[in-house]
Amino acid sequence: MHKLARVRAQLRTALNSVAQAQARTADAEYLAHLMFELDAPSDARVISGQRAERLRRLTQADQICISFGTLRQGVQFLVLQGDGPSQFELFRQQRFQRAQGGVFWERIESGEALFVDDYPRSPTTSPFMLQAGVSAVAHLPFGQLDGEVGVLTAFRFGVPRPWTPRERTLLEVTARALGQAVSRAQTILELARAVKFSTAIAQVARLTETPLGLHETAQQAAGIMADPARFDFAVLAQVDGERVIHHLQFRNARVSAELVRLIELGLPRTQSLAWMSLQRNEALFIDRYQDSPVRVEALANEDVQALAFVPLTMGDPAHGLALIIGRVGDSPPWSVQDQDLFLTAAQSLRLSYERQHSMDHLREAALTDPLTQLGNRRALEDALELALAEARETRSGLSLISIDLDGLKAVNDCDGHERGDALLVGFASSLRLAFRGEDALFRVGGDEFVVLVKHPSPAGAAVGGSLSRVRVAVDQLRRGGFDQVDVSAGIATFPEDRDDVTQLLRLSDQRMYLQKQEHRQR
Repeated sequence: MHKLARVRAQLRTALNSVAQAQARTADAEYLAHLMFELDAPSDARVISGQRAERLRRLTQADQICISFGTLRQGVQFLVLQGDGPSQFELFRQQRFQRAQGGVFWERIESGEALFVDDYPRSPTTSPFMLQAGVSAVAHLPFGQLDGEVGVLTAFRFGVPRPWTPRERTLLEVTARALGQAVSRAQTILELARAVKFSTAIAQVARLTETPLGLHETAQQAAGIMADPARFDFAVLAQVDGERVIHHLQFRNARVSAELVRLIELGLPRTQSLAWMSLQRNEALFIDRYQDSPVRVEALANEDVQALAFVPLTMGDPAHGLALIIGRVGDSPPWSVQDQDLFLTAAQSLRLSYERQHSMDHLREAALTDPLTQLGNRRALEDALELALAEARETRSGLSLISIDLDGLKAVNDCDGHERGDALLVGFASSLRLAFRGEDALFRVGGDEFVVLVKHPSPAGAAVGGSLSRVRVAVDQLRRGGFDQVDVSAGIATFPEDRDDVTQLLRLSDQRMYLQKQEHRQR
């Protein structure tokens, strides 16, 4: 009898040894296939459904999940393998949020594995998971890919069954394998991003070679930088008195209509970090706008998370320009690559602004009489073409007054050219005072001036009123010490007199010379 019992015990031991050997073989086979699968250039975040099903059976779990996400944005289940409650199926379509509770979120924060043998008695549970019948759970974070944490989770439902050392080992080895694959994928991602940054820096730097204005350059620069720097909006900030005006240059779908409205409202200088950046003449990079002591609650409520402020002008901040870059929602801190890219873009925008400013100055100089600061003949030709086209379109009137300053030669001969220049400058000032701000004034020759007057059609009293303004300017000039000076003036009106530029100029000149002859005869 004792011999039979001993034989049976030996048989059981042998069978257990065979079972353990078979289990080790199955485990080794599973791990070999897993390593091969994760070494292939596929999505490193997950394992195939077949491999997940094999892990589920080996660990005697009811369901295996692989998920990725963050505390703020929630978690998306990428793999959900096995038999689970119907409630779990909704995770395939939506994110699992922190508000639903449970120990899962502690694992994301700590990055440490957790095995719970008796979930209902656990100190931290989720009502949702309890309702679904979770009896045991294992959460194993395995690394981050592009800012999102990956977690391998095994569930058991019904009666609690503790995780054996072998099951724990299988889950831990699987998590490590996933972590290595994710780490490799992150390295590849960072290398690809470095290439993108290098390309973007080169493209932004080349914008200085294009003859674009400031806003066009800013829009192109933002479009180039948005992908590698992963920002959501870009703004040009311009100081205007006590306010900072914002010009939105770029936005993506993450930027709400309300945030656009708030951006375009601008800010008082005292609430603007762009103004602070200009005052300090240094870039400001804020990773958490919510924690900034100088923040606008309305912007923070629209989930603005990270902001960068880069000055575009140096010197007087009261006339400054700055570039603002922003991220919305859960976002990583600004990297060194981000900062280098923004500073390069700012340099391109600064050069574009200086070029545009110089071009505007040259254009203005090319159209301005240097002595009187009135428009010159070229400016008259341009303005008259535009004004005549507008008058035709709006069916309004237009008068052209040609004026000759009588007595300039006598002043030059008797008192010198310096006194003659003072006469010309004084007459230009008198014309500015006599005519309205919307009337255009030009000096087109040595002593020849032209005034362009817009008025309703038909002209009616506008002609006489315009000529009387010329007399007012003469009287003002005489009171300024040039009592022997007079003017000859002729006026031509569209559409009553002529209907094109050349004819209007010719007619006003003819009428001016007729008056000049009358003055000479007197």
